[in-house]
Order: sequence, then C-alpha cells, then structure tokens
Amino acid sequence: MHNEPCQNCDHKHEAAPQTTTAHSELDAIKNEINAKLGEKNHKSLPVGNILVTVLLGVLTLVSVGQMVESVYIFNKLKSGNIAPSTSAPQTNSPQSAPDMVGGC
Repeated sequence: MHNEPCQNCDHKHEAAPQTTTAHSELDAIKNEINAKLGEKNHKSLPVGNILVTVLLGVLTLVSVGQMVESVYIFNKLKSGNIAPSTSAPQTNSPQSAPDMVGGC
C-alpha cells in the first residue's frame, strides 16, 4: 500500500495505520509471555539443597533435645531433688596435681 497513484488507476491508496501492527505485535508478545507463564516447571532440587535441608532438620532436632534436657536439669536443681554424687571426692591439694604440668 502506498500514497501515490497506481499505474492502473487514478486514486491514491492509503497505507494501513501503524497502530494495528503495533497492537498485533503487543498481542503476540503478550501471548508469548502467557504461554511461558503457563508452562509448568518440574525442576528438581539439587542434591546440595536437599542435603542442607536434611542437615538443618537434624540439627534442629538435636537442639530441641538439648533444650528439653536442660529444662529437666534446671527443674531438678530448682526443686532440690539432687542425689549426692557417688564418685570419689576430689581434693584440691598440690600433692594430687600431676608432676609435669604443660609437658615440661
């Protein structure tokens, strides 16, 4: 299409408006984006991520176990229900210290 007279006729042909081509280009881009968004991604997690997750879970469980034990010990100390130790008494005399201190 053009604005000049044709060789076969005397009238002018008008060019198609540019808005329709821009509109159709936008529609094409929109359809392409929608198609990409509609695709389902079934990517699996890398092994490193799974290992870190498992390790964090194990460490969390160990931490919870230690917390429960410390609360139990604290409550036992608070109530005064502590039995005397059955191990041998330790003396703080210099004779009980090792002869060689520090590897000398």
